[in-house]
Amino acid sequence: MRQLHPLSKLSLLAFVLLSLALQGCLKDKCDQTITYYQYTPIYMDETEFLESVKVMDPQDMVNPGKIFVKDDVLFVSETGAGVHIFDNANPAQPVPMAFINVPGNYDIHSSCDLLYLDSSTDLLVFDINRADQPRLLHRVRNALPHIVEFRGYTADPSQGVVISWEEEAITREYSCDGTIPDYVVANQIDPNNTDPTSLNNTRTVNPSTPGKAGSMSRFAIMEDYLYVVSPQNLQVLSLNNCTYPTNVSTQPINLPWGGEAEMVTVLDDLLLIGGTNGMAIYSAENPEAPNFLSVFEHMQACDPVAASEGFAYVTLRQDNSSENGCGMNFSNQLDVIDIQDPSQPFLINSVGMVNPHGVGIDNDLLFIADGSAGLKVYDARDPYDVGRNIIAEFPEMFGFDVIPYNNLLIMTGEDGISMYDYSSPDKIQHLSTIPVVSP
Repeated sequence: MRQLHPLSKLSLLAFVLLSLALQGCLKDKCDQTITYYQYTPIYMDETEFLESVKVMDPQDMVNPGKIFVKDDVLFVSETGAGVHIFDNANPAQPVPMAFINVPGNYDIHSSCDLLYLDSSTDLLVFDINRADQPRLLHRVRNALPHIVEFRGYTADPSQGVVISWEEEAITREYSCDGTIPDYVVANQIDPNNTDPTSLNNTRTVNPSTPGKAGSMSRFAIMEDYLYVVSPQNLQVLSLNNCTYPTNVSTQPINLPWGGEAEMVTVLDDLLLIGGTNGMAIYSAENPEAPNFLSVFEHMQACDPVAASEGFAYVTLRQDNSSENGCGMNFSNQLDVIDIQDPSQPFLINSVGMVNPHGVGIDNDLLFIADGSAGLKVYDARDPYDVGRNIIAEFPEMFGFDVIPYNNLLIMTGEDGISMYDYSSPDKIQHLSTIPVVSP
């Protein structure tokens, strides 16, 4: 038999190995199918944008978002479109008073008898001494630039003013060489769960002003300063002249592993910033430049925060179907965190939940909007054992956010805004619901 030359043997071996390698590459090529959310900016002509702000007669509530209550007046953001104003002196029969048409509005706060609203990148200041006849006093142009970037996507301001982002589930194949865009990885979702729930974040307690926001607000006010969180930054605006807010500083928010900040609340001189993978704690002893103290880390999840007397109550939920990108591999729970030493927060208790969203606390009562499980009320006198001290449940409404205020609990939900009297905690009563109207 004819023997192969040694070089021929090597050539044959190299050919075989190369063939196997090529087969492996061909087999792996485009073997990754990824479903993710794509976000497209929605623009408005600048002239139309500026002329659209106006006070109108009451409008139907279609997509309620952030909430704020001041004295007997309730403010409800119509997500991305404006603010409903209700006379809530009689919570059993709230009366609509007016609607402020504000394109690109998502957050609300108040101080000095003024109302602060975001309008895309602008900050608007309204006089609300006559809540039924609010007056625009001032517009701070480009005070809030963060809306031009959203979850890895960037808008083109030359095309107009960004007033919202449109969400679409996309499924594509990518090769196995690892060159997958960062925005795809960041927005990857379960392809079997692609129906957005439009939870549209809502939060804040401000002891220096007679008002209160829900637990998902990106605005917080402490003394003469307005704090605004964007996904990556903490912005500080001075309210020394209430009518003319001025930007004094912006600093990155210290969250681990590229986490995004979602909401902020105030406890004494602390800012508690809830994010997708942790709660950051800042001292506002120097109000113009808050100092980072610590972060309590958790797996990826949305985490509204409420706090009282040295303890933070953080609801963590799995919800990759919403624009918040909460994550799809995390249990739904309430975490109770000891922050008596804010530089060293630690977990003292976890309570299983169905799909918790907003959270609020008033004295010894803890209120949780637990998604499809509705409203839950706990006795929080013992933070270490709060999970076993449930007082009441109201499962009839899908709950988003809560504001406990002067014995009145206001909850936003899928069906509208509901009011509960909790002056007698053992006999909490449902008073009314402002309905959502289908478009």
